[in-house]
Amino acid sequence: AYLPQIVMLFLVATTCFYSGVLLGMRMNVAPSEQSRSTTLSVDEVEAEVLRRLKLQQKEVTSIAVDNSNEKEIKNKDSKKKDDGHDRRFPKTISKIAYGSALISKNDFIQQFDYGIPKPPSKREHETDPGKDDVLLLYGSKKSLPDVSTGIVHTNEGPTADIPHLTATYATKNCAVMNVIYTDTHGGEDQCMAIVGNYESYHIQRWLRFDGTTVDKSIPLHAVGRGVQSNGQDKFEAPSDSYALQNQALLKTYFDRLEETMAILKPMAESCAGDDNTVIVMVCNTGQSDLLINFFCSADARGFGDVVRKKLLIFATDEGVLEIAKGLGVNVFYDEKIFEKMPEEEAKRYGDRAFTQMMYAKIVTVQLINRMGYDVLFQDVDLVWYKNPLPFFHDKENPSHNFDILFQDDGARSLRYAPYSANTGFYYVRNNDKTKFLFRSLLFLGDMVLSMTSHQQALAALLDEHSSLTGLRVKTLSGSEFPGGYHYHRKKEIDFMKDIATGKHIPYLLHMSWTTNKANKLLFLKQMGLWYTSEGCESGGAVDLAKDSSGTSLQQKCCSAEALISCHYRDKPSTHACNGQGKNIDVKGKPF
Repeated sequence: AYLPQIVMLFLVATTCFYSGVLLGMRMNVAPSEQSRSTTLSVDEVEAEVLRRLKLQQKEVTSIAVDNSNEKEIKNKDSKKKDDGHDRRFPKTISKIAYGSALISKNDFIQQFDYGIPKPPSKREHETDPGKDDVLLLYGSKKSLPDVSTGIVHTNEGPTADIPHLTATYATKNCAVMNVIYTDTHGGEDQCMAIVGNYESYHIQRWLRFDGTTVDKSIPLHAVGRGVQSNGQDKFEAPSDSYALQNQALLKTYFDRLEETMAILKPMAESCAGDDNTVIVMVCNTGQSDLLINFFCSADARGFGDVVRKKLLIFATDEGVLEIAKGLGVNVFYDEKIFEKMPEEEAKRYGDRAFTQMMYAKIVTVQLINRMGYDVLFQDVDLVWYKNPLPFFHDKENPSHNFDILFQDDGARSLRYAPYSANTGFYYVRNNDKTKFLFRSLLFLGDMVLSMTSHQQALAALLDEHSSLTGLRVKTLSGSEFPGGYHYHRKKEIDFMKDIATGKHIPYLLHMSWTTNKANKLLFLKQMGLWYTSEGCESGGAVDLAKDSSGTSLQQKCCSAEALISCHYRDKPSTHACNGQGKNIDVKGKPF
């Protein structure tokens, strides 16, 4: 890098030296010597100096050219292979990207199913424009499918395009494969850096963020993964106050653990049966009409015996305890554990009643899982079209290899990444990995309380544990296990029409993504999924359950046929409604 400066210094010094010699010769040569010399005149000396300067200039030029050629040769060598072809990637990253290939994403995900869902509006076979292919980088020559594929060189093939290979063939020599899932979040100007270094199994995130707002004029700063492009942080660390609240909850848990396990164990054993599975639901009086409707709908659709046998209800108040007894299903209630739980339903997502119920849902699953049983947990606001248990028990089903399986929530926000797991319907296989997961979640109560939902806390743990312990997490197909996303989104109208007309029969419909319980009931009624008499709504079943007239609560509350009523014409409904009702959405169109 300093060669030009050195050469220039040498030229200046040489010039000064010869100029000094010439000046000295002019001043000091004796006249007699000048007259005697016929070959060393002043002109001749000047000519000699000029000649030598020219030689020095040529030598310097030659050195500079040689140096430039050497750099060019090195650059070419970095992109050359032994056979002389130009490399697509230089040698400086040859241990990261020796070669490359493209694979269809559908093919890749089918071959290497990590359980992460596609966009909720995309079925498994559909395309995802701009993200239809997977870019595979080979880290060495040995990992190439063979020496002639993997686009190592820029001049391979007639077009030099990166080859499009099948997932099986492209990865046949990959002894190890690290997979990165990423998105541009609506087309934002995102970059991705792959750094050859000590390996990390987490993504480092950098954002032009000053702690409050996103500003493209400032340098990139390291941020947590919950910081959104609008500056909101969805994963702020919980404060001490939430930690103290969780400490109190944990104290109650451990103080009552031994006695609780003694009461629960025979109940869980009775429910588990031959397939070792317990269906768990948590309910308070405010949500009891939805619980009753699940029971009544299951009975009307031919699943009553399964529900009576497998369902274990965790009642958070005495009202649900009475209702469960009246329906003849297994129920657990401990006044000391649930004494601070609200009896009324949540008025909205994330309010105090909602948050407390979320914590109860963590504890109940953790207890049954701890005992050694598989758990099908589900919220009360859903109806089965088909019994889902055979799906989870079928050993020929590819999903059988997963440890925990969730309904697709439909949301693709950062806080639910990467699984978008809906915690209102999921299946947990009993093993050490799932036990560790729910023990960890139990101790994250401060995070649940601060974020007002266990869904976000569990989503973060799923990602961590899948990496740390190899927990296999699967997001179920939205077409087989639809929820509120499908019910409320306009792009799913045709799909919902197929369900409403019986053309497509999913396993269930979960009325999630709905603001409050009142609307849940109306939507279920116009979908032909309501089987509960009016007298058993809004907690009315509590008094009926206490009535000792001899008539069972099922007879008082359950209808053998769907009780259809029409309310909103711009929401999916059975054909019987035929556009009746008013709009609930702005600019809503008749279903």
